[in-house]
Amino acid sequence: MKNLFYLLLIPLFFSCEKASSEKTESGNILENLTFSVDTVLVDSGDDIFILSSVLGTKALNQDKIKLLSFENKPLNLVEVDLNNLKLVSKTPFQEEGPNGVGSNWLRFQLGSDGDLFINGYTTQGIFNTRGELVKSLNVVPEGIDPELANKVQQLYENSVFDFENNRIYSQPPSQGNRKHLLFIIDPITKELQIEPIPEMKAVREFAGTLVVDGIIDFFVVDNNMYIENRQLLLTAGAMSAIYRLDLKTNNFEFVDIQHKNFPNHMAFSVNNSPVEQAEFNADRKKVYEHLNYMEPRWDEAREMYMRLGKKTFLGKEKGDPSTYEVFLFAYDQDFNVLGETKIEGLKQVPGSYFWKDGKLWSYVNVEDELGFAIIDFKF
Repeated sequence: MKNLFYLLLIPLFFSCEKASSEKTESGNILENLTFSVDTVLVDSGDDIFILSSVLGTKALNQDKIKLLSFENKPLNLVEVDLNNLKLVSKTPFQEEGPNGVGSNWLRFQLGSDGDLFINGYTTQGIFNTRGELVKSLNVVPEGIDPELANKVQQLYENSVFDFENNRIYSQPPSQGNRKHLLFIIDPITKELQIEPIPEMKAVREFAGTLVVDGIIDFFVVDNNMYIENRQLLLTAGAMSAIYRLDLKTNNFEFVDIQHKNFPNHMAFSVNNSPVEQAEFNADRKKVYEHLNYMEPRWDEAREMYMRLGKKTFLGKEKGDPSTYEVFLFAYDQDFNVLGETKIEGLKQVPGSYFWKDGKLWSYVNVEDELGFAIIDFKF
């Protein structure tokens, strides 16, 4: 895998002086993007990393020195020192019992005081890093739809916790007459604020499910809700636009980001419930080969949002590897477009990535060792 990344991530070399001149003329700071890559390994000491679930859900502390993730079977909270590239600790968490977090896939966030918000299949609450439940947050807000009140798992599916303002954000699945909505819940007062998010219908519009002889096949576009740079951001792969809630001012808005050189949304339709394999394959191909926008992430070093995009080209035969085209976008703090480009020479989509010290860190498995491809973009 290490050699594979060196082959796929070939640095591009251009004159810095030429790049600077052309950026000024075009207004596109990514016009003459170049990059180089290093692959680093994390020292596991006398232990080993269990990478069967890839890196899994991860969280970083404020200065991005500490990375936390969960291993499954057994369930351990793993702490890694990114500056010294070494395993610091593994802490067992319980799946069942008073401190149980469930046995299925977990989402979690790291608060500034070191506590964790864990959103599991059966449990939602604040835990300390010793695996102890500090406070349950399975709260049923007042005045809620009775159907949702009896389905806490749907109410809090993929929820996000705002440590600073002590609020929970969730997007209950749209069903029947239920529209696409953002729920803002105060777990102490149980008050509920609802914001319509109609453009998030794109998540459902560009998904398809095929059932043949009891076997289910499906395709979807990515969608994300997360806190970044004191903003709650909601994104969908089918569009460049985002929703954002400013956690300082409580201002909620739809930001219709407009790029000049790339499509800003998927302008076609698909059959969400096809019955024929050929139709399913054709619609999936349309969605995958269109530009899919990934989530913007704040780069503290440059004080701008950086965002990846991808096009996926499936292999001709089942089992053949997919190929990719990867894109990079840059925005200021108000999501005005600063730059946009296809990353020539980058043939693999970075996975479980984050920005640290102005560089993109992307998870790689190097012969069953935890590694990162560190991509240094120059523009």
